[in-house]
Amino acid sequence: MKKLLLAFAMILPFYGFCQDLDFGITGGIGLYSGDLSPKEFAIYPNDYGYAAGIFLRQRYSRFIGIRTGLTLAKVMGDERNNGVKVDRGLNFQSNITEFSLMGEIHLFHIGYARNKTVISPYVAFGLGFFAFNPKINFGGQIIELRPLGTEGQGLEGYPNRYSRSQFNLPFGAGVNILINDRLTIGAEMIFRATLSDYLDDVSDAQLVYGDILTNKGELAARISNPLLDPANTENLTVSYARGGEHNDWYIIPALTLSWRIKNSGKSRSVYSKYMECPRF
Repeated sequence: MKKLLLAFAMILPFYGFCQDLDFGITGGIGLYSGDLSPKEFAIYPNDYGYAAGIFLRQRYSRFIGIRTGLTLAKVMGDERNNGVKVDRGLNFQSNITEFSLMGEIHLFHIGYARNKTVISPYVAFGLGFFAFNPKINFGGQIIELRPLGTEGQGLEGYPNRYSRSQFNLPFGAGVNILINDRLTIGAEMIFRATLSDYLDDVSDAQLVYGDILTNKGELAARISNPLLDPANTENLTVSYARGGEHNDWYIIPALTLSWRIKNSGKSRSVYSKYMECPRF
């Protein structure tokens, strides 16, 4: 968290030299897609958390901008909610703190000159860095998953302990409605392709139940594979993988509100006098 705030603070002096600068807030929901989903990549509205953030946007022209953002979100997944592996019933939840830098390309503008109400769809893409901490609701208790080593992390022949901070690749699309010279409202959906398969603490690692039970303890074994009884010695040699090979995703659909705090007029000039076809 401190590293993310420091990175955001280091960007601020750069914006002091900008001519067109917006400050904005976002609010929406956090969605998850990964190993606990019916498919590796899709949108599952049954499992959702919150998402909120702030951003600074530099506009170089009516078509090009760069946005720096700090986002707080919560994502979650539960196999029982999505009708997949209901008998296993793994679940997770994680708070996310994300710092991102994205470019915005505005495709065209439709609007009026008098009140300068303009509709402007855009695409966005960039690079992000986020911190996460997966937890499970197990028997009514919220338990941190990484310290348990549910996939034998740290044991010989098993994966290393995963980092709780990682990069992601955000991309998506949205639309802005420029109400006047300074006020803009909008809506967007930004997908985050993470470079981690442990957002949910589940990966494609091949495990032996006895290794988890003996070296990580009964709680780790029960969470690792709830279908197996640790008291049954026949289960000690059972081999299994908990998830798939692809990295995890999270998606944030959000509403945005921004205010022009430095205005040269460059990025909001030359709008048509009447509603017309898109201006490219």
